[in-house]
Amino acid sequence: MCILLWTTACANKGYPLILLSNRDEFLQRPTQTAGPWDKDTYGGRDLARPENGTWLGITRRGRFAGLTNIREATSIAAVGTASRGAVVSSFLTSSDSTCQSWIGLGTQGSSAGLDIDQVGGFSMLCGQFFRDQQNRVQIDSLRVISNRAEGQIHERKHEIIDPTKPGTYGLSNSAFTNPWPKVVNGETLLNELVENIQHDRLTDREIAQKGFEILTSDSVSEDEAWKDMRNRLDLLKQSVFIPMFETQSFVGPSDATTTGQDHALSGLYNFYGTQKQTVIIVHESGAVRYVEKTLYDWLQGTTHAANNTVDIIFDLDL
Repeated sequence: MCILLWTTACANKGYPLILLSNRDEFLQRPTQTAGPWDKDTYGGRDLARPENGTWLGITRRGRFAGLTNIREATSIAAVGTASRGAVVSSFLTSSDSTCQSWIGLGTQGSSAGLDIDQVGGFSMLCGQFFRDQQNRVQIDSLRVISNRAEGQIHERKHEIIDPTKPGTYGLSNSAFTNPWPKVVNGETLLNELVENIQHDRLTDREIAQKGFEILTSDSVSEDEAWKDMRNRLDLLKQSVFIPMFETQSFVGPSDATTTGQDHALSGLYNFYGTQKQTVIIVHESGAVRYVEKTLYDWLQGTTHAANNTVDIIFDLDL
């Protein structure tokens, strides 16, 4: 029940993009901590499927993407024959000159040999930065695509996302056009941060800290209904943050593929919750701050991860 929140409403304050992400997963799903894949691409990696794709990433060339699942009616539809993470990786590493050209290829099933209709349901935010005539980094294109919307660019309230118009948006496991309450709540909280940035001089570190406060907004732990497992599936739609819980019966990683590692704690696929939190801040100078917190490391089980924060700073090469 991941969530992705982003705003372009602080470009006038020098921040063309602030992006927040919670990755909600089975705690024992093998995952690589965020870092450089090569000299260009930064992100975490899913090690449970052979594609080793990602849910979130950004490149020095100025591409960025984040993906959330669409809740499916069956487990077969949810898994697909290829990993959703491969879609993000394909976009980030593509040589297509523009986002729109990649979208055109991807929705036709021919982008780097990837057919997006062969993966489980998803929505993906994807964008590209450029430098304007004043040498400021700005967003050139920003799109949300889905393989559960006939390949069309999502619209909400009949407005295509326009990076020239400041806005705050979110995605979870429903269609972009039909946001869950957790998305609406998250957008409200992020807009409060936008107002704070507009009126106060916040440092990148302070913005990141407030971003993590948003990502830790928990509206279910104190709810009596949460104690009843029968209510949890619906309550997952309500809260930005998902506290760790044990599923009612053993739930295996139906979309996980063994990668040659012998997982002594494989039973922890019984436990689910917000596993990783990420804040990405892009400055008009081209400086990027990528901060990832690992709440539960897949090798440590239900114990809170030690030394769990990765703070990466680099410059876009535009």
